[in-house]
Amino acid sequence: MLNKPSIRAFVALCAVLFQLNLAPIAAQTSSSSSVKGQPAPKAQSSPKTPPELPSGLQASLPPGVPNDAAQYVRQIVQHQVTGDEQDHALFRFRFHRESERLIYDRDVIETKDGQLARTLLIDGKPLTAEQRANDEARLQRLMTDPDDRAKHNKRLQDDILRARKMLRSIPDAFIFKHDGTENGMVRISFTPNPRYDPPSRELQVFHSMKGTMWIHPAGQHLTRIDGQLIEDVSFGWGILGKLRKGGTFKVEQREVAPGHWQITSLDVNMTGYAIIFKNVNVKQHQIQGDFRRMPDGITMAQAYDLFKQDAAAAAKSSEAKTAEAKPGAAGQAK
Repeated sequence: MLNKPSIRAFVALCAVLFQLNLAPIAAQTSSSSSVKGQPAPKAQSSPKTPPELPSGLQASLPPGVPNDAAQYVRQIVQHQVTGDEQDHALFRFRFHRESERLIYDRDVIETKDGQLARTLLIDGKPLTAEQRANDEARLQRLMTDPDDRAKHNKRLQDDILRARKMLRSIPDAFIFKHDGTENGMVRISFTPNPRYDPPSRELQVFHSMKGTMWIHPAGQHLTRIDGQLIEDVSFGWGILGKLRKGGTFKVEQREVAPGHWQITSLDVNMTGYAIIFKNVNVKQHQIQGDFRRMPDGITMAQAYDLFKQDAAAAAKSSEAKTAEAKPGAAGQAK
């Protein structure tokens, strides 16, 4: 499936860098390989042996959780990446996104051909006739134009590969420390690993980031990551772009069906500038919910039919409510 949900959060972080027009360095070393079927990144040694945990902290860890936080994070990341690659389940969900430019809600259906999303609200209001016509034209292009669909799917696939590279790099890019437990989750803090050598411009951001992650010990999945830039991140000695100190992001995901994890919320707040001195102000808030499993093999045409059926049912319901309200309104007028 093209839009693997459990790494979609890292796509958002990539998107901040993409706005800086920073493509990955073309010549990648073998240790940076992240594409399925290629070897995983070579582990980089930690700057020192992890200290023994205080007895109270060690006792608080759930059974089976290693005392070595770095070992545990590597184990969880590998489990999550492997699970994502093997998970081909398709879902329908409600998507809400807020940015400084636009707020919109969409009904999204994942299909074997890619993702199809019908816009429901713009800035919290139903679409105008013109907006609905434009949205309908977009859906039709995705279904009937192979070139348009290929471009759309390629963008998603490129995002996935870049995001997977970021996810695989996390165990090497940071120093990890156990920080207790919270609501049954294992909490781990992370700070930059000074020995980490980023293989691409996108991954330079890890040298300037610290934060906290929460892990579901039974599900062996990241459930939340909070990150913050602790210093400015410059690209090309600041000529190509810069992300400013203080930028933050927060990602949460949960198990929406047995063995299936999905991103449920995302917050990004970063500022900087891009080529040449173009201001970048990224403030995004996204929520995904109301997940429903879809049949394996569902096509875009079948997903579109579901959209039309729901739209017809909503229109009929609206007409019925309007008809019911008329007698009452007439009675009040007398």
